[in-house]
Amino acid sequence: MIRVIDLSRAITVILLIMLLVYSFYNYYSLALNLQKTELKRHGKGYVSDEVWYVSSARNILVKVFNKTPSLSKGCGASIIFEGTIYIGYIKSTAEKYNVNLTDTSFHDIKAIYVKSRNCTNIAKFYEALIKERHVNVTDIVYGWEIPDATNIHEYLNLEHPPMAKYLIALSILLFHDEPIYWRMPEIITGTLLILLVFLLVYKLTGNEWIALIPAFLTSIDPITRALSSIALLDIYVAFFTVLAMVPLIKKQYILSTIVAVIGSAFKFSVLFVLIPVYILYIREGLKHNKSPVTLIEYTIRFLVFSAILFLLIQIIVSIPLITYLGFKTWIDQSIIGAFLWHTSVKCTSPGCPPVSSPIDWFIGRNGFPLYYFPNNTGLIAIGFWPLWLLAFVSFIIFLPGYTINRKFGYSSLFLFGTWFGYVLLWIIGGRTQYSFYSVQFVGLVYSELVVAITYMFIIKNNGLKTLSLWMSLIKYLWRIFLKILMV
Repeated sequence: MIRVIDLSRAITVILLIMLLVYSFYNYYSLALNLQKTELKRHGKGYVSDEVWYVSSARNILVKVFNKTPSLSKGCGASIIFEGTIYIGYIKSTAEKYNVNLTDTSFHDIKAIYVKSRNCTNIAKFYEALIKERHVNVTDIVYGWEIPDATNIHEYLNLEHPPMAKYLIALSILLFHDEPIYWRMPEIITGTLLILLVFLLVYKLTGNEWIALIPAFLTSIDPITRALSSIALLDIYVAFFTVLAMVPLIKKQYILSTIVAVIGSAFKFSVLFVLIPVYILYIREGLKHNKSPVTLIEYTIRFLVFSAILFLLIQIIVSIPLITYLGFKTWIDQSIIGAFLWHTSVKCTSPGCPPVSSPIDWFIGRNGFPLYYFPNNTGLIAIGFWPLWLLAFVSFIIFLPGYTINRKFGYSSLFLFGTWFGYVLLWIIGGRTQYSFYSVQFVGLVYSELVVAITYMFIIKNNGLKTLSLWMSLIKYLWRIFLKILMV
């Protein structure tokens, strides 16, 4: 019997490793394909909001850490200027220093992009331009070509915390400033997300074979593949969301809170995880004393601890930015300004990308177009909505099941407790939400769906019991209705 169990576990481990290798290859292939496609169409290489995050990561690397990014072949630099320049003069001057003028197609920012065999040539060319009175150059950014956006060479993306940009900058520094390396931290994080989903469901069900199913579904979901292959922030949100849930199963509320707050150093939306953490925490307190005083005491304790930890983590990870900007500027823009920005209505004009409500994510509406390939196929940030909708419906149908099985209640609370944070944000005014935010739930969607099916029909036949609870509730409400009607 022991040998059979060992063999079964060994096969599971092998399958899990194969799934992780496949996931890494799948995400890496898409990231590389995006780079090759952009180079073929002579684009600047950025996909969707990479324009903001990669640029800010590069600026942090250069301006805050005083490091110079490099290319895998030769050296490149974007030169920013004011006023008017004469392309003929720039070309002739560049030739003197063995520098090639490769791009002048900037509109929103006045810039040119040059390349050479080494950075010394570009530095001498830049110095020569500075000495010329009729060429007012103001800055130079070494590395990959900057995107065409106003003041992008100074942008630090202070409305979002810095950790993701640090990782992108580190990857650029360790390797090169090229799209495939911008995306490497996201590729790795997306792959590790699959492992976390496996661990979460294994802890909920105790069955490694069942745990492979949501891990596999998470791996192949289109939104996981898309957000694990480009340099955006949201795959980190998905990672820390699931990571915070794992200790929550064992009632390790402090550890879950710490993980969630650390995750908020990548993007504030990880803090929505604290909703299910808070619910389970006060539930534990009310088991011992059901008075309102206990509820208030546990609530204040939880909020104070979370708030202090949040500020502490944000300050620690932002020390380089605080040193560069000053504390007042940082607190105004990265904390106060960031919360105001997240709760405001942003781009809504006809040229803006489609916004989506939290319910749209479960029915496949208003998907955010991340990229369009030459054959007009789009990389759309939307999950495999039939299964997402099934998870939503199963939650409603089996809602009373939490009274029968605690593990099913956990999986439902993890998903919809966190999701409710976006609903609250929508209510208070944060209406410009996008479908790629929903990648935060991809692991939780499949965990909830598989756990629901498992505990309602496979491990224990609780489905009929749950439906009978609904019938009892309906009969109870009907009796109340009749009493009211008769009066």
